[in-house]
Parts: sequence; structure tokens; C-alpha cells
Amino acid sequence: MTTAEDTRMAVRHPLDPLTGAEIEAATSSLKRDRNLADSARFVYVTLREPAKETVLNHQPGQTPDREAHIVLRERAEHRTYEAIVSVTAGEVRLWREVPGVQPAIMLEEFVATEEAVRQDPRWQEAMRRRGVTDFGMVMIDPWSVGYNGPEDGADQGRFLRPLTWVRRGDPDDNGYARPVEGLIVRFDLDRMEVVDI
Repeated sequence: MTTAEDTRMAVRHPLDPLTGAEIEAATSSLKRDRNLADSARFVYVTLREPAKETVLNHQPGQTPDREAHIVLRERAEHRTYEAIVSVTAGEVRLWREVPGVQPAIMLEEFVATEEAVRQDPRWQEAMRRRGVTDFGMVMIDPWSVGYNGPEDGADQGRFLRPLTWVRRGDPDDNGYARPVEGLIVRFDLDRMEVVDI
């Protein structure tokens, strides 16, 4: 377990990025304080920059108060939260829901979306109807659906529209030259499943 002292030892300047140990300490404090479920996903953990005068008055050897700014998505609740956690004190200083907001899409979600769509029997059948049977030659890129009305609201889920392209003959072929027309997929990142095709 990382102690606050271990964390402070690695920090030489108030604007140093959070270390791995600081990120671990901040997320552990938040999990403990808010009793977060496994469905909570940390989207963003970064340094909350200190006040300008703190930076300007910093002297070598001083230990600045370090805070993490955290954005997370609670998938089961369809809610986005923001937190400020003091890494130095090990306490949550701010916790608030940010209504009507979708956080950024994480790399792990891009990868999981592509795999889930590729495994969906409805998508596979749609591809076979178009004469595509080698799914290894297919590219799937998750794109945001945007906001088209209340059905796309942040409280309804976190939706993507994975678009499909096909490479021909060579795995290094430019698949973007051959989009699959008329295949509209709706994917919910909160449930991690294909909602509709």
C-alpha cells in the first residue's frame, strides 16, 4: 500500500503530473468514501492544479497539497460524477453529479465495442446478406450518436454508432474506401451491448 509519505517523495513541483501512486491513492480514497460499485468507471484522473500563488511561491523541498480531479461514469445509474480528492490528506473534498453530461469514451470501451458488435448475431447476419463472411477483414469504428432527442439523453444510456468498413484481399488494405452502407448499429456503453441494428 502506498502511503502519503511515499507519494510526496516523488513530487518535486506543484505542477508535476500525478504519479501512478497518487492516482491509486486518489481512486482508493474515492472508492472507500463513496462506496463505489464495480459498475463505476474512472474516465479521467488528473492533477487539479493548485492556485497560481502556490505555484509562484513554491520552494524546493516544500511538499505541496496535491489534489486529483476525477470524472467517473456510474454505468448502473446512467450518471456522470465529478470529484476532487486530496491525495495529501486522503479525503474527498468534492463529490457531485454532473447531470446531462456524457464523459469521454475510453480506449477500453472502443475495443470492447468493436468486439461486441463483431460477435452480435444480427450484425453477422447483416454482413452475410452483403456477401461478407470473413469478419477478420472488417473494421468497426465506434462513433458518437450525438444528441438527436430525449432518447439520446445522458440519463438514458451512453450510446455509440459503430460504423463498419470492409478491407478487400489484404489485412493492410484501406478499409475506409469501402463503407458498409445502410448498416446502422446502436451500442450502449453503460450496458456494453448492442441495442439495435
